[in-house]
Amino acid sequence: MSKAIRVTIAGKDLTLRGDNEEKIKQSVREVNVQFQNLQQTLREQSTPTLTVLTALNIAERYVEVNAQRQSDVRYVAEELESMTRYLERAAQQPLL
Repeated sequence: MSKAIRVTIAGKDLTLRGDNEEKIKQSVREVNVQFQNLQQTLREQSTPTLTVLTALNIAERYVEVNAQRQSDVRYVAEELESMTRYLERAAQQPLL
């Protein structure tokens, strides 16, 4: 069941709804860290600009992680296929 969770993101108090409070709080911490890092680096930028840049940085990391995951899945599938071929060849060898 979804419950209300009070959080602060980039200095703004919000009430979010969700089933996994810890996951939401962890996500909020990550957004705040990203926002604060940009805020320190780009002091002259407005909050809306920093918010968009924060979202873009998180989205870019998501895309990179997703691409790596897909690459890892392909690698594991190729390795499993190679092992399967090896075992099939080994199974066809006569026993001494």
